[in-house]
Amino acid sequence: MFTKVLHLCFFYCSLIFLAACGGGSSNSGGQQAPETPVDGPTQKVIAIGDSIGNGFGIASPWPPRLAGLIGRDIENTSVTDEQTSFGLANIESLITQNNPSHVFILMGTNDAIRGSVDGAVANLQAMVDIAQRNNVIAVVGTLPPITRSSSENRRAEQISQGIRGLQGARIAPVRGMLGSGAQTIADGVHPNDSGQQIIADAFATQF
Repeated sequence: MFTKVLHLCFFYCSLIFLAACGGGSSNSGGQQAPETPVDGPTQKVIAIGDSIGNGFGIASPWPPRLAGLIGRDIENTSVTDEQTSFGLANIESLITQNNPSHVFILMGTNDAIRGSVDGAVANLQAMVDIAQRNNVIAVVGTLPPITRSSSENRRAEQISQGIRGLQGARIAPVRGMLGSGAQTIADGVHPNDSGQQIIADAFATQF
């Protein structure tokens, strides 16, 4: 009888010892299962533009369409009637305020309308340089066709040629993808819904 009791005591003591040492745990060696990594906040991006970028009451503009394509929030800072000088004056503060990963720029149409080609290209290069200094990727779109005026459209093409030569920028082929604009430009300057979608598509290729 005494021997049987002794064996039972030994058995139960062994179980307690194993439990205390983690012998019943599936994580051998005392290692804990790795935690699921938590993603950090997703950076937003900025769109800088003119009335084409806000739709001008004609169509839903390209920045929110682009947001849907790339899965990012976009701060759309497009302002009607502005030229590239406006973008240059504001890009630094916009980057500081928003801390974006990318800045998407579609400006220069008003410069083409008002006859400033060299100034537009210089301003756009300066905007790209500011983005680079702040470790932000600059994506610049070539200009949509201006179908109401051959002289304005010629200047838009000249600015677009300058855009294609910008240093340090990714170039979105907006002009090439829109073609002549016969089916995509609503009033001679501003794209319709189809045109706005094509612009968004062009920028998405460079994200």
